[in-house]
Amino acid sequence: MKIVCIGNSIVNGFPHRRSQCFSSLWRQVSGHEIINKGENGDITSNVLARFGKDVISHKPATVVILTGTNDFIYQVSTPEEAMDDLSQMAELARANSIEVVMMTPLLIDAAMAEKCWVDTDYSLVNEKLKALRSLMLEYGNKNGVKMIDTQILYSQLYTEETVSDYLLDGIHPTILGHEAIAKFFQG
Repeated sequence: MKIVCIGNSIVNGFPHRRSQCFSSLWRQVSGHEIINKGENGDITSNVLARFGKDVISHKPATVVILTGTNDFIYQVSTPEEAMDDLSQMAELARANSIEVVMMTPLLIDAAMAEKCWVDTDYSLVNEKLKALRSLMLEYGNKNGVKMIDTQILYSQLYTEETVSDYLLDGIHPTILGHEAIAKFFQG
C-alpha cells in the first residue's frame, strides 16, 4: 500500500536523518511504500497549498497529516483557521479516493523550547494546540476521518523528569520519540 505522510518538521524528522523518523520506521515494520513529505517550519496553509503536488499526484491509498504547531508558534492562524485548512485537505483527499488519517499535533515542553527556539508564549501555543486537537477529534467523529490522538498518546510516554528522553528541544521528538510514534500506527 502506498501512503504519503505530509506535514511539518516532525514528519520530516528534523533534526535526525530521514531513516530515523517515524514514517521511515513505520515503513520498515509495515512494508508499506511510505513517502515522506514533511517540510521544516511548515504551517497548515502551506501544507494545503502543496497538497496536490505532494499527495494527490502520488495517488496513494492513504494520506497521514500532521501539522499545526508552527501556526501557533509563528502566530499566523487560529485553531479554527488551522482546522479549516485540515478539513480542506481531507476533502481533497476524499475527492481523490484517498483515505485520510489525521494526527493531533504534539504538545510542547515550554521550558525546553524557550531555551532553543523563538521567543513566544509556549503556554499559549499549547492552549491553541489543545483547542486544535478538540476541533480535529470533533471533525474526525463527524466525518469518519481516522484520528491518531498523538497529543495524548505521546504526552503519556514521559514525565517532567523524563521529557528529554522523548523531546529533543521541547518541540521535536528524539529518536526514541520517533520510534514511539511509529508504534502508534501498529496499534
